[in-house]
Amino acid sequence: MILEKISVRGYLGIRSMDLPLDRVNAFIGENGWGKSSLFNLLSRVFGDGPVPCRFTAADFYIDEDTGESLGEMQFRFSFRERRPGQARRAQCLAAFDRYWIRGAPGDCARIIYGISAVRGRRGIQVRHCFYTAAGTPMKTSRRDIIRFVSLNPVFRIRDSRMDRGSGQIPWRNEWERKIAVLARKLSEQDTELPGIDRSTLEEGLEALSFLAGSYIPDLREPRSSRGRSARDIASRPLSLAGMGTLQSLMHNATRTMKLILVVFQDALLKARGGRRIPRICFPILILTDLESRLHPSYLMMFISILEQVGVQKLIATNSGDLLSCLGLADVRRMSRDPRGCVSCRSMNERLFSTDDIRRLTSHVRLTRPVSLFARVWLLVEGETEIWLILQLAALAGRNLQGEGIRLIEFAQCGAGPLIALARQFGISWHLLCDGDDAGARYAATAAAMLSPGQQLSRHLTRLPEADIEHYLYVTGFEGVYRRESGYGDTQGVPVNKIIERAVHRRSKPGLAINVVEAADRMGPEGIPPLLMDMFRILEELSGDPEL
Repeated sequence: MILEKISVRGYLGIRSMDLPLDRVNAFIGENGWGKSSLFNLLSRVFGDGPVPCRFTAADFYIDEDTGESLGEMQFRFSFRERRPGQARRAQCLAAFDRYWIRGAPGDCARIIYGISAVRGRRGIQVRHCFYTAAGTPMKTSRRDIIRFVSLNPVFRIRDSRMDRGSGQIPWRNEWERKIAVLARKLSEQDTELPGIDRSTLEEGLEALSFLAGSYIPDLREPRSSRGRSARDIASRPLSLAGMGTLQSLMHNATRTMKLILVVFQDALLKARGGRRIPRICFPILILTDLESRLHPSYLMMFISILEQVGVQKLIATNSGDLLSCLGLADVRRMSRDPRGCVSCRSMNERLFSTDDIRRLTSHVRLTRPVSLFARVWLLVEGETEIWLILQLAALAGRNLQGEGIRLIEFAQCGAGPLIALARQFGISWHLLCDGDDAGARYAATAAAMLSPGQQLSRHLTRLPEADIEHYLYVTGFEGVYRRESGYGDTQGVPVNKIIERAVHRRSKPGLAINVVEAADRMGPEGIPPLLMDMFRILEELSGDPEL
């Protein structure tokens, strides 16, 4: 089974949320936008706690304006088969035959598990049951709920420092204890190459070899023998799929990768806790705070190992390095409006060509993954604009990056795919282009990409001159170009020749730095008015992405 959708009403900081899921889901979003509440809910329902789960008065959503609790919570967890017919063939799933919702032949069957909680005079009344496709409750036994929850265990893996002092995990054999000893020593090391004594290392790796054959196979699924398609390679170019199974990866791995495998195995055992996990089950891994403990190189190695583990994964991160290891379609960008309604945006790969996916993967995910956290993308033609805009904005008293505004060069990728991706992720955008023929084409693209109700003036700044150099020349920086060209005060030299020679002698980015130097001496009054207007628009867009 795979959890394909979660609906939440009235829980903690979430008034409402409808969240579609896939096999890999990397959640990003600002603080207070619902990630922690979501993972808390999954851990309570399917994690290490009472089954069926219980709730307290503190769990109900409280309206921020009135201070009143809604008094009711509703949750729906929609699961589907991983492959059509799985529910009939697998004995553990066939036991729930009367709850499965079946569609047309060849479609995956679905099962909807729901919980409702109402606070009244007699306390909190909680109901657990399965639902029909129309949302009608089915008669459900407590035994079926307990069995169903045990089939979908949540393993929450987080920074090991959070687990200190949480009590002794009941290890079930000597192998588990040896893994714990080695993992604890690894966690106590602050050096990049931990100094672990040889006997402890050998015992831990021997335990890993045993446990990998006893536990990890439960977390794998068969991989296709047909190889990866060109589209899949363009979307997810980094892969360890060629290494074979996780067990073969372990035997062929370097010492460092084996130590990372030890940390992973120990984290799974801690997440299991005292639960009895069925041999056949469909685990969900929740991973948080990975980047806070692992060196970036180890982090990428850890994610590569996770790729070999064929279970559903929900990852919360603030790390661009981690996002660079995942596909753009795996990213789930969460946001929360003032009413407490949480939305989740993701990339629909079907709307992009293979070439577009390749360009976006290279241009955004691999080289600018941190831009996925931005509120606004300012699309510029090249390096010159990046040097100018950031520095002139700072001179005007605006910290663009601090306001969630990221500059992205679009010339090599194309403005259209970048704007389309920004729209799908709920990132606002603004395009700065030259006044030449190419700029006219870019402006036409921007106009065609507007959403209904959006004004072009809020998303496009087109220079009145052929390019940024000519614009700066006529808006107060003629002296810079004359000085750098070597013509000085010589009269009768065409503007184009002055700029061309200055660029030849200094390069466009070099001239941009000279312009910033001159602007710094002039103060904010020296910033061209068109750029000051653009800074104001960017500030407004960062506060309200729907503009």
